[in-house]
Amino acid sequence: MHRDRPRALVIACPDGCGEKLTVNLDPALGPPWRLYHTKRGLTLYPSVWRDSGCGSHFIVWNNTVQWCDRWEAGNREPEPEQAFPDLVREVAARLDERLRPYVTVAGELDEVPWEVLRACRALARAGRAVEGTGKQSGWFRRSV
Repeated sequence: MHRDRPRALVIACPDGCGEKLTVNLDPALGPPWRLYHTKRGLTLYPSVWRDSGCGSHFIVWNNTVQWCDRWEAGNREPEPEQAFPDLVREVAARLDERLRPYVTVAGELDEVPWEVLRACRALARAGRAVEGTGKQSGWFRRSV
């Protein structure tokens, strides 16, 4: 649905149950999902978790469906870290001594949150960032 801006996204459930899902994109109707159109494809944030019907839980990321509750042979993150070195640099420049959620960093950069999370985790693997633990998993700070 679209008036002056997209209000909802209607998709067939990727689980194959046959149901059509309406995903809210309008903040006036409650907490919305955010739809990103990039050269890599369509991304929806956050994940879609059906609490009725088939109960599927998935992410739409760069035109692919990633299953959150099960891993199958074809369920791989799109594009390796080497494909977005500029984003890794931009994320590294945003991190400081405070632990902050990757979603906050993504908002500051106007980037897809899933990709910012991957950039943060790539920085953590390289020893350039630290990820929080427990309730602060997904929060990052610059490595000291």
